[in-house]
Amino acid sequence: MFRLKMAAGLAAKDWLHEKALSLCAVLALASMLAPVLVLQGIHNGVVSSMREKLMQDPEVLLLTPIGGGAEGSYPASLVEELRSLPGVAFAIGRTRAIANDLTISGPNGRSLTIQMEPCAPGEPTLVHCGLPAPADGQEPEIILSNPAAQALGAGTGTKLTAHLGRRTPEGRLESASITFTLSGILPAEAAGRKMGFAPAKALEDIQDYRDAIAVHERNFSGTPRQGERRYASFRLYAANLDAVEPLAQTLQEKGISARTKAKEIASIKAIDTAVSRVIFIIAIAVGCGFAAFTFSSAQGAVRRKDKMLGMLRLLGFSRLELLCFPLTGTILTAVFGSLLAGILYLGAAFSIERLFSAQTGGLTLCRLSWIELATAAGLITLLSCLSAARAALKAANIEPSSVIREV
Repeated sequence: MFRLKMAAGLAAKDWLHEKALSLCAVLALASMLAPVLVLQGIHNGVVSSMREKLMQDPEVLLLTPIGGGAEGSYPASLVEELRSLPGVAFAIGRTRAIANDLTISGPNGRSLTIQMEPCAPGEPTLVHCGLPAPADGQEPEIILSNPAAQALGAGTGTKLTAHLGRRTPEGRLESASITFTLSGILPAEAAGRKMGFAPAKALEDIQDYRDAIAVHERNFSGTPRQGERRYASFRLYAANLDAVEPLAQTLQEKGISARTKAKEIASIKAIDTAVSRVIFIIAIAVGCGFAAFTFSSAQGAVRRKDKMLGMLRLLGFSRLELLCFPLTGTILTAVFGSLLAGILYLGAAFSIERLFSAQTGGLTLCRLSWIELATAAGLITLLSCLSAARAALKAANIEPSSVIREV
């Protein structure tokens, strides 16, 4: 082991002694590797930023069934089953329009018909906006869009009244009301129409009232519910972009055609795939060029130093120790070349961010993790060793007798 370290130390000193050649080799490697790192960094930054921007809109992850039955096509058990599917972040049943469209009166005395969406804790739109889900109760909470709140002249904490009406099976006209508390207002960019979110249980109770089904918690008279609750539709949110298509396929297998943002997602994936292939082809070309450069350099170095290597054999160095001689120089070139390429990449990434920061609104355009940089350096080192393997074997097989004959 001591002699192996000695051989590696001599090889390192020899590599440092040949400053010009070693520097040229390091610069050659850095000049080939740095552009690949910058390209990969731009790929990571641009495509990831596009995906993140797309992910900022919860509607991109939304799957809704096309159509729906007036009597309710989707039983509650199906919605519960959907929640347990892999890749599902959130799923909730939607009541019929008879319960979703509420006529609400505000403090200014104006009434407005607002389309309400049922929600529950974990509602993606509310999570994205940093708003807690409205709570149910005798006076349920609701969240309104900015246009709806302005039209009603309502602010957070305002009491709002929803007016309900129905015709009983006997033909009588009846009315009731529910008082809601406005617990939050959606940002203007989150919803440009007059809509809101209400607890799913509150909208289900409103639907039951209009269907003349008894809801004792709210003192709504009627007949007892018969059978399982059924929904006119549902909203299902995928956990990420990659889960949207598989979930749509799963719904199709259940006989449900779903509406998705597949085109927008497919365009991002197509860009990702195309850029990845281009970078892969460039990386292969660079790798082949570097391998050829390392192979020729190592072969030339062994040929130039064959007498010195033969003398080392005469001095007692084994074949294994001579094998390490050209490999040490190659590894040093790979390490320092990768380090210089990393420095050049960091400089290029910083310049790109500064140049385009105004146009991108602060989005990261070029980024590589330390793991990716370390992996690139490791692959370059491995490729260097493989390219120098033939030269190392030639160095290990040098016969001392050839040196003695020429001395």
